[in-house]
Amino acid sequence: MVEHMPWTLRDAEEGDLSFLRLLYGSVRQDLQRLPDEMREPLLELQFQAQRRGYGAQYPQARQELIEVGGMSIGQLLTARLAADLVLVDFSLLPDWRGQGIGGAVLQTLQTRAQAASCGIRLQVARDNPALHLYARHGFATFAGDELRHAMRWDGSHESLNGTSA
Repeated sequence: MVEHMPWTLRDAEEGDLSFLRLLYGSVRQDLQRLPDEMREPLLELQFQAQRRGYGAQYPQARQELIEVGGMSIGQLLTARLAADLVLVDFSLLPDWRGQGIGGAVLQTLQTRAQAASCGIRLQVARDNPALHLYARHGFATFAGDELRHAMRWDGSHESLNGTSA
């Protein structure tokens, strides 16, 4: 783990769209077996549909890029709704997963939420390895269905160190 690797967050800009498209493709493992001539147009359509959907559902959302040494390695999309901060989307490039950066970014988000006196809500697919990351950082499942867990972090101090289950 490289928990002390310096990373930064910065607001996403229009010029970041090609990176965001690449990142989107990296998390769509379900499409990797398709031939390139089918996969690439499908990924582009789904990427644009996701952006439009997020924009319609969360018009006030803030998208930030996660960077290491000036290189974009992931993104964070959040929106404030009612008494909670919603973690709409959070992803890292495959080579950067499992190195402690996701947990550090999550702790930063928790610190922001605490400063705003709010909790954090998210939805995560039941088969997503990030489910364990969220649980380690104090998120608890409050609802769900056969595909997804709805989770919430209530703002407790003890879960900021990533030791709560």
